[in-house]
Amino acid sequence: MWNLIPFSVQPDIISLFDYENGANPAVRIGIDARKIEDTGIGRYIENLIDGLLAIDSGHEYTLFMEPSAIDRFEYLADRVQIVPETAGKYSLQEHYSLAKKASDMKLDLFHAPHYVLPFFLKTPSVVTIHDLIHLISPSFSVMEKIYAKFMIRSAISRTSAIITVSNRTKNNLVCLLGANEKKISVIPNAGGADFTRTPEEELPGKLAEYGVEQGYYLFVGSDRPHKNIGAVERVMDIMGSDVRFVIVGRVLEHTQRVFDKFNGRVKFLGSMDKHGLEALYSGAEALLFPSYHEGFGLPPLEAMACRTPVVASNRSSIPEAVGNAAILCDPEDAGEMAMALGKIASDREFRDALVEKGLKRVQLFSWEKMAEMTLDVYERAGS
Repeated sequence: MWNLIPFSVQPDIISLFDYENGANPAVRIGIDARKIEDTGIGRYIENLIDGLLAIDSGHEYTLFMEPSAIDRFEYLADRVQIVPETAGKYSLQEHYSLAKKASDMKLDLFHAPHYVLPFFLKTPSVVTIHDLIHLISPSFSVMEKIYAKFMIRSAISRTSAIITVSNRTKNNLVCLLGANEKKISVIPNAGGADFTRTPEEELPGKLAEYGVEQGYYLFVGSDRPHKNIGAVERVMDIMGSDVRFVIVGRVLEHTQRVFDKFNGRVKFLGSMDKHGLEALYSGAEALLFPSYHEGFGLPPLEAMACRTPVVASNRSSIPEAVGNAAILCDPEDAGEMAMALGKIASDREFRDALVEKGLKRVQLFSWEKMAEMTLDVYERAGS
């Protein structure tokens, strides 16, 4: 299903990762981990680091982190060095600071886990491009689009290797920005691999902590236009007065006011940690995931791991991630989504079949496999 595209390696070049004959006892790999506390990319960075440290006992890792995050993520291995980095994300300073530190510390390889690759970096590099939403979605300003397009083009032209989390993003890079296909490796995320259903006896108490009772539908995402939170309003208008929704994620106050007409049947919980999300997935009738654009889309697989059925958009990379384990709908068609949610709630046999498909789907992905494939890219990029 997922293809890892090999790099052309010249046989007369010795890899940085070649241990034979004592060529290099350890390779120093730097990872820009400043976004580790973000939602999507943060989960990617956190699980990548954990996975690499679990499977790789030979290399040395330098993690550039915001000072405020250092105490929240403990890496006790002797071969891990944490370097505080105060340069702001998407700032001019990060291009100087990270490049200088990589050079001063004599790093052999630098991994930028999102599209900003320090402009003055001389160290061989790997860059992960999760999506091209900044270029495609109308939710970003003209200046944001110009900045993203410049930085992505700069990154894909200068880096030794490119990782994308879906074939959709890979194809967009090639078709929209002319990326060199031979540089690209598709390495999927592993949404759901580290999620489990909250035990039934614990579930009511956990939900009560958030002021929630079972019988609700769930939306996980922000109010950015490409997340299509408006689908929740349209679906509720169709489904009637008994329908309740819980919305998890950053939603601004003016967006929340749109849902006042439902008289308290919509509850906003903001950002949640993993254990809170597991409980909310576990207690939901179904997850509604109506995004227009996603690089991969973690919530559907997380919900499936918690034995919760999924109604998802049929656009972008979402069908690639969920396969036949979700009901795919046109994100513009509220009637279609409402009908799918209603069938899940009313047809127990249909619901159970979806749950079983979801559990099988989740098993196709693992963070360990993601780390192994990424380490393979490191080795090829170090050649």
